[in-house]
Amino acid sequence: MKLLIVFSTTLILYSCLDHGNSTNLKGSHDNHVKTDTIKYYWDPVFTSDSFDTVINKTAYHMKTFCLNDSAVHIETISAGKVEYNIAHNYKTDFVIKTENSKTVNLSILKENFKNSLPTDFYKICHMWKNKYSHFDNGQLVFRATLAKPDTDYQMSVLYSISDNGEFKILKVEDESYNGDEE
Repeated sequence: MKLLIVFSTTLILYSCLDHGNSTNLKGSHDNHVKTDTIKYYWDPVFTSDSFDTVINKTAYHMKTFCLNDSAVHIETISAGKVEYNIAHNYKTDFVIKTENSKTVNLSILKENFKNSLPTDFYKICHMWKNKYSHFDNGQLVFRATLAKPDTDYQMSVLYSISDNGEFKILKVEDESYNGDEE
């Protein structure tokens, strides 16, 4: 019986020892592997915006929702402590049904605006709004707002979508607040 207790205790102690191999990919105690894991978490955003209309017997259904991704990481130092804020991208899905029963599905993401935005801005922005703007010259016009999180640096893109799903950028506007206005 004594031998069984000694053997069990030895196995338990041996299994609790840190051998250094489980957390180190290179097998050396001196090397540290940096990961992209962020240890700050936020509640997922489940709200969505919808828009439905019929123009010239073509039905448009638009739904915008949060992807709950980690689109933009912002590192800040507050009281000597490094903190991370994360901004999520939004996605807009369109379903367009024409009079002759043709259905077009189209998704709009930040990437759809890449070639219309300044490169430096595109790298640091996220799409956080996408809504119906107005009706002009027989077409629906939508406004996507992209911004650098926690700043006044933002741009909007006005675009249209035809009844056959053709996506067309109409105008890009800088909506940043420059502080000169009162």
